[in-house]
Amino acid sequence: YALDDDELETILKNIKGNRNPQITRFKGLGEMNAIQLRETTMDPNTRRLVQLDLDDVHLTAGLLDKLLAKKRSADRKQWLEQKGNLADITV
Repeated sequence: YALDDDELETILKNIKGNRNPQITRFKGLGEMNAIQLRETTMDPNTRRLVQLDLDDVHLTAGLLDKLLAKKRSADRKQWLEQKGNLADITV
C-alpha cells in the first residue's frame, strides 16, 4: 500500500519481476474487504496515525455536519454551488 504518488513511485522502482502491477485506489474504508482494512487501518504495525489539532472545534463540527449529514443535503448543494470553484483539484 502507498500513501501518496511519491511513495507509489518508490515502491514501483523496487518491484522485481512483475513490471505491470495492478494498481487500485480506495476512495474510502467501505470499499475495502476485511483483510485490506486490517492491513491498512487496524494493524498497529502497519497503520499510520496522524494527530489532528483543531483551532475551532465548533466551526469544524459544523462543517463536518454540513458535509456528511443526510439531513443537510440542501445546505451542502448550496455550499458546493457557491464555493465549489475554490477547490484546488489535481488529477
